[in-house]
Amino acid sequence: MKLFLAYLRLIRPFNLIMIAFTMDMVRYFFLKPINRFSDYSFVVSENTFMLFTLSFLLVAAAGYIINDYYDVEIDKINKPDKVIVGNTVSPLIALCSFWILSIIGIVIGFWASTNAGVPFLGTLFIFYAVGLWAYSFKLKSTFLAGNLIIALFLGLVPLAASYIELQADLKSPDFITHYTSILPYRTGTWVIAGFAFLSSLIREVVKDMEDTEGDKIAGCRTMPIVLGIKKVKIFVYLLLFVMLALLGFLQYWGWVAHYHMSVFYVFIFVEIPFIIVVWKLGKATGSKNFHNISTWLKIIMVTGICCLFVFAYESNIALELIRTDY
Repeated sequence: MKLFLAYLRLIRPFNLIMIAFTMDMVRYFFLKPINRFSDYSFVVSENTFMLFTLSFLLVAAAGYIINDYYDVEIDKINKPDKVIVGNTVSPLIALCSFWILSIIGIVIGFWASTNAGVPFLGTLFIFYAVGLWAYSFKLKSTFLAGNLIIALFLGLVPLAASYIELQADLKSPDFITHYTSILPYRTGTWVIAGFAFLSSLIREVVKDMEDTEGDKIAGCRTMPIVLGIKKVKIFVYLLLFVMLALLGFLQYWGWVAHYHMSVFYVFIFVEIPFIIVVWKLGKATGSKNFHNISTWLKIIMVTGICCLFVFAYESNIALELIRTDY
């Protein structure tokens, strides 16, 4: 039982749940409400999409394992109570688990992509597996590269969830008949992906500030070590400003389109928490402070994706009004 719980901690179940949650939110609370306006149904089956999601989870779980495999010495300094590899789980089992989960994830990903009629998307899982290994082995300890690759991978999650359906749709004559433009698909998808990318990048940089002590001893060249905490704070402020500006633009569009509830939701549950993060960042001086900010950012990522619940609700109301008028 102890080994099972340790292994469960190793694969970060909460993070895996969030990946699956994000993909389902994109499919059922973004794409589906748009489809309803034209009485159009999904081309990609539920089972195929479920396997596509599973492949992401398997490769991501493998990535968390290999990350802990290479981070043992650093984690002994930064998180001594949370070291699993080498204590409860042997390094050999961790390494074998990485390869097994990665291979199974890639195979399932290729099968699901091919079954959806978009086999090229299967290569994404090879890119993920290799990228996560490269991140853990080398890129994590380099200036900004590690932060960017993790943010990119998390940004690709909603993008992939949308594009497997969109690319399959484009091969369907019915889709062309129903839609004169795919702009709502693409614009919304990139907005969601952009939010995931930026919020993840901010959090990754904050986590580097949290882990500075252990990273220094390990000889890492992360942003806080190279530039210093003060300069990295300025960089994070700039990212937060960009995020708030983009959210403001999104709210303007939402208000014009009469998605007023979504506008208020974003203000209360996303923008205000981001402003609190700005305030907390200004006062932060030590590892505990940065860990607290990292937790806030994780919560914001959850509340941000949950905005799609409100979007779907308002879309359904708009659809009912249209049908009533006709």
